[in-house]
Amino acid sequence: MLKQIVIILLLVLLTACANRQDGLALMNKDLRQYITTNEITDVKRVTSFRFHGWNSISDEFLLLSSTPKRKYLIEMSGYCSDIRWAHTISLQRSMDTVLSAKFDTIGIPNKPALNCRIEKIYPITSEQEDALIAIKNAPEE
Repeated sequence: MLKQIVIILLLVLLTACANRQDGLALMNKDLRQYITTNEITDVKRVTSFRFHGWNSISDEFLLLSSTPKRKYLIEMSGYCSDIRWAHTISLQRSMDTVLSAKFDTIGIPNKPALNCRIEKIYPITSEQEDALIAIKNAPEE
């Protein structure tokens, strides 16, 4: 009897994890579609970048701000586990005042093995930031 209960609990847990991954995959797809639909173009680097703040969107995207008016959607190279739940992040940059795609990484200070490479940098407006956060907060179907 105990063995059957354990098996049922494991199946429920696996199903919940699969649903969460499906939700993240759908969110990442929606974010990419928003970028394409709104013709947001990426840049190779941002000069005079001074890290001001951040907001996690998904396991592959986050928002960085340089000033209250200069905001960027960052697409990371592949799945970046735990970045959504981090309280702080660190930027490892090749040059102090420049944020570069393909070279710089984002990490979590208490997890030095987790460094996610910045794949693309999209300059965005405040309205676009609001739309991206709305995608993040959309209820799961």
